[in-house]
Amino acid sequence: MNKLFVRKSSGEFEPFSEEKLRNSLLFTGASEQNVDEIMDEVGSKVFDGISTKSIYKIAFTQLRKISRPLSAYYGTKRALLELGPQGYHFEKFIARILKRMNYDTKVSVWIEGKCIEHEIDVIAEKDQKRLLIECKFHNAHGMKNDIKTALYVKARSQDISNGKYGRPHDDFWLVSNTSFSDVAIRYATCAGLHIWGSNFPPQNTLQDYIRDEKLDSITCLSSLNKKEKTMLIDSDVYLALELQEKPQLLDDIGLTEHKKRRVLREIKKIQGRK
Repeated sequence: MNKLFVRKSSGEFEPFSEEKLRNSLLFTGASEQNVDEIMDEVGSKVFDGISTKSIYKIAFTQLRKISRPLSAYYGTKRALLELGPQGYHFEKFIARILKRMNYDTKVSVWIEGKCIEHEIDVIAEKDQKRLLIECKFHNAHGMKNDIKTALYVKARSQDISNGKYGRPHDDFWLVSNTSFSDVAIRYATCAGLHIWGSNFPPQNTLQDYIRDEKLDSITCLSSLNKKEKTMLIDSDVYLALELQEKPQLLDDIGLTEHKKRRVLREIKKIQGRK
């Protein structure tokens, strides 16, 4: 299997990594035996040049047969993609996460810099510290945030800092649902730009934080269909935890008692995972 090449969403090819897929499945909490079964299924269907998306579908389908909560957990990255296709809902999701970190948040705020006005995706305040956050949403995992994005955000932050609004203690973040290029990471680390995405910081990626703090998006729930997820998002509901705290939100979108119980059971299992 590891001699085959797979096609990433960017169109590039790379050697298929059985270890990478196995680790991602074990990461969900699936047992070694279950992972072996899934790997056997993938092994029987994978071929040279297969897309990573196709491999994901094979593994996800098999995982879903074993456990709906596990499959939802495995789909954390894909669940963030479902917040698209525009980036506004991702901005709202990030603001909701920051609220859970005890920040007061505002979304889509215009600020006057020294040279021009800037629209800031999220402003978060806590303990007299103010974070200005640029959110970069991509519709495919293979789309990385490159050096141009990091330079652009840093330039905006400097113009704002030099304007009427700027304060020495303001911190600028660049948050994305996908990864950052190596050059972008090196620059951001050197330039003092806080970046947060699927591959940085190494021990506390955005997906790590979502998992550890149990802040899964409602789009990860396999017991809800696309229409139901859209209705909840349109009602400003973004976290599965919110449905657990206020089950009546499921009544508001017309779920039957049977389906409501099924959704809440799935959330409880996901929230109960370590």
